[in-house]
Amino acid sequence: MISSDTPYKLREIIQDTWPQLYRKPVEKKMKKVAIFGSARTNPESDLYKAVEKLGRNISAQGWTVVTGGGPGTMEAANKGAIEGCGGDHLCSIAEAIYLPFEEGVNSYVQEYEKHQTFYSRLKTFAECDAFIVTPGGVGTLLEMALIYQLVQVSHMDKKPIICVGRMWRTLKHWIEDEMLDNGFISSEDMKLIHYVDRFSEATHLLKGLLL
Repeated sequence: MISSDTPYKLREIIQDTWPQLYRKPVEKKMKKVAIFGSARTNPESDLYKAVEKLGRNISAQGWTVVTGGGPGTMEAANKGAIEGCGGDHLCSIAEAIYLPFEEGVNSYVQEYEKHQTFYSRLKTFAECDAFIVTPGGVGTLLEMALIYQLVQVSHMDKKPIICVGRMWRTLKHWIEDEMLDNGFISSEDMKLIHYVDRFSEATHLLKGLLL
């Protein structure tokens, strides 16, 4: 306690150092990576196991894994995230949506938010720091296309968008043939997405992005 009886020089030292001693430590903001994929992926499939390994590896790097919270590929990613979690951060979360045929979230989600609409859900996904798109159906395509378009028109900062697997390379060829060649998008737009064949490549691309 500083009083009027405290020598001037000592008062000066205390006033300078007191805020430093009791300053609240700055909480590190965890980097989030959204993993998009199908709810229909069989738990016994190679794809499920590969995405589980992906989630485990990037969680071990320090990323927080974000999915839609459903079964299939989403469950695999959340499961892997829990397995790779060092326990020093929140590892596995979900942005879920109310569906008549899908109740609750998978058992590997630590925290989740339930959305009434796809719009609010996708808007929240867009706040992630990176995106990995695995093989999937219409929902996965919607998620990838939305993020792609938001980056394209500068409605969000450029962030890594990584599409894994043959189906996305096939889509890339179609985009080149039908959109790029006809002038509907630019060659610069094509550089906004990384297309890779293996999940290990996606893991490698995320290295170095953590502060």
